[in-house]
Amino acid sequence: MEESPIVNEADPVAEAIDPKDQQIELLKAENADLRDQLLRAMAEAQNIQRRLRSQMDEDRKFAVQPLVEQLLPVADNFERAIALAEKEASLDKLLDGVKAIDRLLRKVLESAHVVRIAAVGKPYDPERHEALAVHETDQHPHDHVTEEIEPGYTLHGRVIRPARVRVAKKP
Repeated sequence: MEESPIVNEADPVAEAIDPKDQQIELLKAENADLRDQLLRAMAEAQNIQRRLRSQMDEDRKFAVQPLVEQLLPVADNFERAIALAEKEASLDKLLDGVKAIDRLLRKVLESAHVVRIAAVGKPYDPERHEALAVHETDQHPHDHVTEEIEPGYTLHGRVIRPARVRVAKKP
């Protein structure tokens, strides 16, 4: 026959030895530890979100830097052309300079995947063309672009400005 231990309920040492109380204390400690880990993880996630938002804002702010760097020589050449015109340079030299600037600008736009929309002679496409005028004519097919008033452009295939055009209509 086993002897049952004598437990004096008034004895605090005996109460601390109770396995259920020990289990409760362990669970409380584990709970507090897990709560602390959770709060730290949440704070870290918020810090990461804040840093990412800040980085994205910074990236957005300077996203055009490569394009701007390519456009600066174009701006410099325009300044040179203006200075040349102010010195009363010949019209031919000035025109040659402006044509060179135009070529450089188009090269920069092309490197940024900006492409001019072909318009004249093409069928009218409301996705790519904005009709500013319609004129009756037998010289061009019906609903075809006869004149480009202002060029349009795409960026990576997306229209960023439609070509403003005149469209033929049969009389």
